[in-house]
Amino acid sequence: MAKRPKTASRIRQLIDGLEPSVKKAFDEGVDIMRLNGLSRAEQRAIELRLENAIRDGNIEDAARALNIDASSFRAMQKSLDNVFEAGGDEAARKVPKITENNGSTAVFRFDIGSPSAAQYLRQNSSTLVTNITSDQLQVIRDTLADGIAQGRAPRRTALDLVGRVNRITGRREGGVIGLTSSQARYVETMRERLLSGDPKEMVKVFSMERRDKRFDATIRAAIAAGKPLDDATVRKLTGRYADRLLQLRGETIARTETMAAFNKGQMASMQQAIAEGRVSAAVVVKTWHAFIDERTRFTHRALNKKTVGFNDLFQTARGRFMAYPGDPQGGAEEVVCCRCWMETTIDFLADLD
Repeated sequence: MAKRPKTASRIRQLIDGLEPSVKKAFDEGVDIMRLNGLSRAEQRAIELRLENAIRDGNIEDAARALNIDASSFRAMQKSLDNVFEAGGDEAARKVPKITENNGSTAVFRFDIGSPSAAQYLRQNSSTLVTNITSDQLQVIRDTLADGIAQGRAPRRTALDLVGRVNRITGRREGGVIGLTSSQARYVETMRERLLSGDPKEMVKVFSMERRDKRFDATIRAAIAAGKPLDDATVRKLTGRYADRLLQLRGETIARTETMAAFNKGQMASMQQAIAEGRVSAAVVVKTWHAFIDERTRFTHRALNKKTVGFNDLFQTARGRFMAYPGDPQGGAEEVVCCRCWMETTIDFLADLD
């Protein structure tokens, strides 16, 4: 008879299976904003509308043209709902069965529609998508401002936003839509450095880790000549850089939000069990499990296997208090790309004096 996998291995496999779906859903949302999937005629019509909005300085119409709203990330919301439910199902496994008077056994089932679960889903979905979409408005503002400052034509600014169509793949590449406003600023900084012709500025591109290093020799030659790179080459470099940053952002969102949703799902499941009288909060404990390797935060390494009561908080070495790994209250330093997971268990001796 095959051995059942240990809890840590089973949960790791479960999360590893869920994370790609979140990444894929995020990519689909970006595709909508970048016009991928539309016919060339439809894309051109939207490009013209975007150009007019840029010419008029109309941020709101530019956002509407690119579908920058919650609907673009509906698939990601659903994907994270599935992760949340998986976390709730995991915690439900720990709730004791009840034997009824007729001898039947009642197994606890996590209800994603319960009040505690519904409240989380409303708050988390709206917060995440609002943050993404509001940041895209800032990306548009910054790109328009940069375009005006550099004297770029509205069409070029529009293509800097949504990317240019790769004639081989038919997909857009190199746009800054989908990036954070900070990442979009990095792309513009690379462009400015490469076009400056100033060796002291151009050499700084080598410190930009996500650059396409295949162009390093070209940059060195331009530095040696004391000349800026031509526009076409700069578009290639900044486009590749933007695409790599977008890949990083998708991976970051998938890792961060998957772990947070899974752990919060466990919290909601236990809250439901407590509300239904299936278990007392006094006997539910939470254990922090860190994924130990060279990338593990020192604060999370110190929390590995730390156990607290269900209503208690984990305290990190930075002095942050968190209800579970991935809790936004910990701040970006403790949350972004966190790979830790939480285990909820029932300690029936905890309620004894």
